[in-house]
Amino acid sequence: MTIETSRSVPDLGRALQEILSKVKATSIEQIQSSSGALSAFDDRADIEIIAQGQSLLGPQWAVQVYVVDEEDKRAILLVALGEGGFTRAMSGARNSLSLSASIKRRDEIAAALR
Repeated sequence: MTIETSRSVPDLGRALQEILSKVKATSIEQIQSSSGALSAFDDRADIEIIAQGQSLLGPQWAVQVYVVDEEDKRAILLVALGEGGFTRAMSGARNSLSLSASIKRRDEIAAALR
C-alpha cells in the first residue's frame, strides 16, 4: 500500500513514533540491506523500518515502512508481512507472523498517516 503526503520526512518520523506506539509495536528496527556485497548499489529510502508486535494473546504481526522524499511530496510504502492461516496451521503458529494481523496493523498505520 502506498500513500502520498506533503509532510516532511522529520515530521513523518515523529508521526510514525507516535502511531507505532499506539498500535503497540514491541520492536522497531531499521531494515538492513539484503543484497550483501551489492548493498552499495541499493536505492535507499529516507526511512526504512520494520515494526513488529503481538496482539494480547493473539498472533504476531510485522509491517515494513518505507518513506521516500520525492521533493514536492513523500511516498510512504507499507508492506504487511506474514503467512496465511493455512500455512501457519501446517507449520505451527508459534513464532510465525499472521498475515491477517499484519494487514490489520498496516491499515491502522495508513489511516493514522492520512
